[in-house]
Amino acid sequence: MSLIRSLFFVSTFIFVGALAAPMSFAIEIHSSGNSCNNRQGVGGKFEREFFVFFEPSSTALDREDKAIIREVYERATGQHAVQVCLFGKASKTGNPASNAALARGRSEAVATELRRLGWSRGDIAIEPEGETWGWLDELTWEADEDRRVRIRLSL
Repeated sequence: MSLIRSLFFVSTFIFVGALAAPMSFAIEIHSSGNSCNNRQGVGGKFEREFFVFFEPSSTALDREDKAIIREVYERATGQHAVQVCLFGKASKTGNPASNAALARGRSEAVATELRRLGWSRGDIAIEPEGETWGWLDELTWEADEDRRVRIRLSL
């Protein structure tokens, strides 16, 4: 019995320690003050994700981006979402701090457009993703996947 208890303690310690370990992409503080609830609703009502892509080193939204954000706003209000979650990304090349700021700036640009449409500031969660994870070697500063905000609705 003491062996089982010891193994449980060690595995719990490792699991909790892994949760507490700092991750390089999560250095930022949530600029919205909220975390994403990640509640998709019955039957995965909010399972779909939306994407807004940016030019290199830019936080500017174009007409197509604003149309996507309007669609998100209309779905959120029409389907009674409680929260809009924004996950910004930037290139994995260059200065990590600058990339984190750029990723946050991209999320802030999307949040500003959502607020302009009427979505409440308190119902927007900006979660840091910062630089891309580099899980594909062919992703560079030229890749669209490196320069985006992923948008998810939540209850």
